[in-house]
Amino acid sequence: MTGLYTRWALILGATLLLAILTYQHYQQHLSTLSMETLLSSPPVTQPVRIQGMVKSGTLQGDVEHGQATFEFVDGDTSLAVEYQGPPLENIRELKTLVLIGRWDSQAQIFRAQDTALINNFGFVAAAYLISVLALGWMVFAMSQRVMVLFKEIKESKLYEPEADSLGYKE
Repeated sequence: MTGLYTRWALILGATLLLAILTYQHYQQHLSTLSMETLLSSPPVTQPVRIQGMVKSGTLQGDVEHGQATFEFVDGDTSLAVEYQGPPLENIRELKTLVLIGRWDSQAQIFRAQDTALINNFGFVAAAYLISVLALGWMVFAMSQRVMVLFKEIKESKLYEPEADSLGYKE
């Protein structure tokens, strides 16, 4: 019976480790800051991700060659953006984007270098969680059924312990 507890402890430990690593990856590479948080926080040196929408009538520059300036809005908050990066087709007015870049607090401008996909991790995480819970329940139910069957076979006298090499029963 201790093997069963050890196995479940290992499964739980591996699941916990996977959850911690996934959360760290999300925080470092996928999470976005709100514009209010970006404007109110002290300046950071590493690139950040912000989500918002390109304000109508503000897109200027040569988008086909990866250079543009525009106003980026999120609710009531807006900030000026200077984009210099790979030419992308998805920079256009009234388009919701995730921009990757640095906030220049001296010039009060966000210097974007790239764009990213808009994340919808709530749905994906819920789907994975439901499937993992269902699989865990099935494995647990199967291991319990095997233990019950083993006990029934032992009690039905059909089970005889193995003899050692000299023919003596243990």
